[in-house]
Amino acid sequence: MRRYLDFLWINRATLTLLALALLAAGWLALGALPRSVFPDIDFPRVTVLVSDANLPVKYMLLEVTEPLEQAAKGVAGVRLVKSQSGVGLSKLHVYFDSHVSPQTAYLMLQARLAQIPLPPGARMTVRLMTPHIQPFAQYALVSNRSDSAAMMPLYAFNIRPALLSVRGVYQVNDTGRGWPEVTLRLSPRRLAEHHLDAGQVVTALRHAQGPFYAGLINAFHQQFVLVAQPRPASTAALGRLMLPLGAHDPDGARVAIPLSALGSVKVGPPPRVIGAAVAGYRHALLIDVSAQAGANVVAVAGQVHARVVALRADLPPGAQLVRIYDFSGLVSHSLDDVWIALLLGTAIAWLVVLLFLRRLDSALATLLVVPLALAGTFLVLHALGFGINIMTLGGLTAAIGALIDHAIVVMERGLRGLPANADRATRRRTALAACGEILPLMTLATVTSTVVFLPLIFLSGTLGLLFRHMALAIVIALLVSQLVALGLTPVLAAWLAQRPSRPEHPWRWVRRLRLGYDRLLRSGLRRPWLALPVVAVLIAAGLLAGLGLPTAFLPHWDEGAIAVPFRTPVGTPTGETLATGRRLAAVAARDPAVARVSVVVGRSLENSRATSNKGDLVVILHRDRHTTTEAMMQTLRRQFRAAQPDLIELKLHQIMSNRLENLSGSHSPLSILLFGKNPAELQRYGHQLQARIRASGHFEDTVFKSPSAGPEIALEPRARARLLGIDGAGIADQVRTAEWGRKAGFLLRGEQILPIRVRLDTPGETPQTLADLPLRLPDGTLTPLGQVAHVRLKGEVPYVTHDNLVPYAYLWMAPKPGEGLTAAAAVLHREIRAAHLPPGITAVVGGYYRQQAQGFRQMSLILAGAVLILLILLGFQFSGQRPAMAALAAVVLSAPGAFLALRLTGTPLDSTAFLGLLLVSSIAVNNVILIFSLARSRTGRLPNAAAVTRSARARLRPILMTMLADVLGFLPIAIGVGRGTDLLKPLAIAVMGGLSLALFASLWLAPVLYAGLLRLSPPAGD
Repeated sequence: MRRYLDFLWINRATLTLLALALLAAGWLALGALPRSVFPDIDFPRVTVLVSDANLPVKYMLLEVTEPLEQAAKGVAGVRLVKSQSGVGLSKLHVYFDSHVSPQTAYLMLQARLAQIPLPPGARMTVRLMTPHIQPFAQYALVSNRSDSAAMMPLYAFNIRPALLSVRGVYQVNDTGRGWPEVTLRLSPRRLAEHHLDAGQVVTALRHAQGPFYAGLINAFHQQFVLVAQPRPASTAALGRLMLPLGAHDPDGARVAIPLSALGSVKVGPPPRVIGAAVAGYRHALLIDVSAQAGANVVAVAGQVHARVVALRADLPPGAQLVRIYDFSGLVSHSLDDVWIALLLGTAIAWLVVLLFLRRLDSALATLLVVPLALAGTFLVLHALGFGINIMTLGGLTAAIGALIDHAIVVMERGLRGLPANADRATRRRTALAACGEILPLMTLATVTSTVVFLPLIFLSGTLGLLFRHMALAIVIALLVSQLVALGLTPVLAAWLAQRPSRPEHPWRWVRRLRLGYDRLLRSGLRRPWLALPVVAVLIAAGLLAGLGLPTAFLPHWDEGAIAVPFRTPVGTPTGETLATGRRLAAVAARDPAVARVSVVVGRSLENSRATSNKGDLVVILHRDRHTTTEAMMQTLRRQFRAAQPDLIELKLHQIMSNRLENLSGSHSPLSILLFGKNPAELQRYGHQLQARIRASGHFEDTVFKSPSAGPEIALEPRARARLLGIDGAGIADQVRTAEWGRKAGFLLRGEQILPIRVRLDTPGETPQTLADLPLRLPDGTLTPLGQVAHVRLKGEVPYVTHDNLVPYAYLWMAPKPGEGLTAAAAVLHREIRAAHLPPGITAVVGGYYRQQAQGFRQMSLILAGAVLILLILLGFQFSGQRPAMAALAAVVLSAPGAFLALRLTGTPLDSTAFLGLLLVSSIAVNNVILIFSLARSRTGRLPNAAAVTRSARARLRPILMTMLADVLGFLPIAIGVGRGTDLLKPLAIAVMGGLSLALFASLWLAPVLYAGLLRLSPPAGD
């Protein structure tokens, strides 16, 4: 070690150059790191959506959903397949085992499903659930003159290509009514005059739409392409199109007549299936922009906004392009908040170091380690393909205290006890020798503390995917900091040792603290049994505080963006649902804290298709508001319920947090899954259970999720229909043409495709008048629909939901504010038992709670594994299990401090708090390792109690310094500097409480317990 340290001193100029190069490289790596809220990770979940107009539920179930379910279950690694079959809609959620690569799972599933034949016209989309598939920004093309269909060409040919050309943009999708259509309204009277039906017109129109390829002619050194009957270029040309639909000539052939002789041709919006709105405007076309995987969202969003600003200058009169939300601002503000907390924590820790060392140069040298360690960490993160997000930056913030610890330990040991009147060379050699004594011990301690985080590799689910990034950032920062401590810090200590310094005169309170610590430690060593009641009190306090804590899946995060899914009564048309959404948007927009509101109906924020009674609001709050997002959601919930009391479903949640939970497959804090064979029984008992849970009063809202379509009107052919030559298919074809229309080709307007829809020009039918709809029989006569079919009005048609091919129904509920998920789940279990469900129905509690319970179980196992690993490593380092057990007890008994801190601050116990316990163990183990290792290095294989006592006294000042620096360094996060630190707040509070108790456990409890173990078993027996 002495030769190594002499080598460092000789090459100190080169080391300085290397440090500067590291700072420069780290700065460049930081600029190149992509920035996002959450890590760019792939969840082992794939969603499949098949949409096919409005085919009945049973048809979609038998022809689409069940074949896809069977195929998906046959893919290797699939553990769960959930499905939902609705009108023209099949949704599958396929979950893979955690050991399967998400990309491989996606490709395998896509290849398998491609072999399943789908109904004609059906569209299937398969998506791997990754954060980048969700839009980071939403803009709206709004107007008070033109509807969304009329604005589609502007979007498709101007705005969308411009946004897609931005580097890093993955998709640009629209939500609106759709492309304009050419509607041919056929007159029933004129059809009757020509003895035609709509089907004949559709067939003739399809056959007449060219161009038709007619061959090639080679002449005059040129090749000519022959084209027959060009496609009509306008609605006027379509109306003049001659079709053989007139009266019969003497030869029996029909005479050609213009299409306009049979009806009117107009361009207009399509039937309203999907709609969108923005508060303050009559018409809106929403534009969602998502980024590519691994892209720098902040940079991409800046370029997109710049492109939007440029596009605004070329918009036609009456059209505006407004921004609804841009989550890159949330990303940058959140990361800025964490950066501020990191810098403030570093500054506070530096002040603590300055207070103890009482030398400005030494404190500044200690602080130098932080930028070097961060630069090295950024360089490694860039090399590994990671980015800057809440998790990685939170890990770096959590590791700041440990980074300073490394510098404090080396600097304090190197500068302590220098000969007062010696020359510079002697002081330098003394400092290097002291550093050489502590460096091997500190390296072992650092390696041991990083090993604590290894069990996080085995953490599965959402927590595992997220916290691996945080744990990796912590481990990289610790190892880089240790390398800096091994290479640069001894040189800094030696250089400072040569500088003249005033003799230290300890403050009076420091001398009193040392004397008090000596008396307390001697008293404990004389009576080691005193440690037993202390241990008992700590365990009891930890149990009381921990067991009474409310639990949560992830910390609350004040995003300022609220998603509001809602459902109107079953069967509500899309237009009326959109009107309801507009009323809710107007209610929200009146609040001064609300900046913008948008509405979508007929689809959801996750899926491109939904029932006509399904809608979603996005409410964006002002950043400088004086209320929290949680309080705003409570206010809006009350206002929405008062404004629209007939809503059958209303949820409010923060968008980004909900996206993360949706990616993992959980859609509510708590849910109850009812499994059984009979869907009707599941519906009945689901409603009964919903009533019981509502009556319990423990939940804020309870919804029985039973998506349905309808009401349904069944057309059942009469017996006479066969005699008249018409069957069910013929009836359905004519009714569909009259009420919905049939596609009959398209027109081209430049590059714009205008579908042609043919329908009868009849007044809108009602369930009461539908039986009077005239149908054309094969002999050319007309008859009312009621003469050939029974018209029966049925109730709503429930969607069919499966879980691994088993029918199920589900309820979701949210606990009241302040009540933890574990306590709320206990209430649900009690209500389920009291409901006395029949033997054929099974109830399972799920939601975030299920993932939380799984995560807590795994985190508990990880903590136990970390304790076992520490026991083994400490045993090897101390050459005996007695010092290892005493040291480990001090580490473990720091946990009650974390639970007490959480209890006192009213902070729920969540996954980040559990990670804080790991961080406490990692930091606390350094202290006990240095105490026992220093004693062992001075006395031999197994130190006696006196040696441990002397080592503890020697380590009093550095341990006080490092612990106070660590605890106070987390203060900016714990008190909440900016809203971006909300995710890290439980971690900071747990670490502050745990380290505060670890100070006592390391300096008093560990030596006293060791003394007691030595008395129970003398060293000779070891």
